[in-house]
Amino acid sequence: MKLKSILAATALAATASTSAATPAETLSQLPDSVYLMAYFTSPAQHLFYAWSTDGLNWQQANGGEPVFTAYDDTVWMRDPYLSRVTRDGKDTYHLVHTWGWDNPAIFHWQSDDLINWTAADGGTTTDSGKIFVMDGKDGRPQSPNAWAPEYTYVPEEDLFYIYWSSRVDDRQLHYVTTTRDWITFTTPRPLFDPGFTAIDLTVVRQGDTFHGYYKDERNGEKTILYATTSSLDPAVDTFHDKGRVLPADYTTEVEGPTVFPKIGGKGYIGYFDKFNGDAGLSYIECTDLDKNDWKLIPDTEVTNVPDVKHGSVITISRDQLLPLIK
Repeated sequence: MKLKSILAATALAATASTSAATPAETLSQLPDSVYLMAYFTSPAQHLFYAWSTDGLNWQQANGGEPVFTAYDDTVWMRDPYLSRVTRDGKDTYHLVHTWGWDNPAIFHWQSDDLINWTAADGGTTTDSGKIFVMDGKDGRPQSPNAWAPEYTYVPEEDLFYIYWSSRVDDRQLHYVTTTRDWITFTTPRPLFDPGFTAIDLTVVRQGDTFHGYYKDERNGEKTILYATTSSLDPAVDTFHDKGRVLPADYTTEVEGPTVFPKIGGKGYIGYFDKFNGDAGLSYIECTDLDKNDWKLIPDTEVTNVPDVKHGSVITISRDQLLPLIK
């Protein structure tokens, strides 16, 4: 899908009700590195982009139009997780996402430029990107759903760990499969079960520790919790609960946590989706993942793009951004 031109950044107004965040900023004045958010919306469940210079105030890319539809406008392309992986000196962007509400497969696509997407085998049809993970065939577990897939590439193992949540025995828990080529996969197995229904696991590696953030899905809870492990291979180690991320008196129900490093390496930013009423994203920040010293950022200090839902954030260069917004 071709990207559409958008108005010059100088014409964007900096108000909370629009996608603008930095008044009078021109493209030539952008810093060398910026944040790119991949997300979906409730009105149009496809892949959208937004960009930001500070990770808190966002502007729409591509005129607010979808940038990818998985080659089928009817596919519910939810919970897009996008990250860049460097292998053998080459950068590749890998995208995974949910297939609607109740489907035992997830989708995977890859790209060199964030614009043109193919399946791992080069296919460019909707079926090309499907990965059946919970269909009960060929030794795989059986579940009616596979939600919010994400992945972590572990370079010392040259292995992608792909994880998601699925409903088994009326409870959601996280499963994992591994691959080196996105064509052949190991049999999925449980990765993380805190003992209650949980979804939306996202993982950030700091040093030798994998920090996991996820939603407590129990009624009356629905907050973000935190766990760590030394390995994403459940035969080596398992996640150990560390407690809450949000304050105990924060009672808004939330889901879809995302955590990303600040440009310049001075801490991390996180956000979460206030899903009731599609109330947008709220943000937190910390100095160090090991310290778990998260603090809330007031909603008055951030600017969301319209209808933004659960997604992910990476850092790209100014030159990589320009084709996405003009």
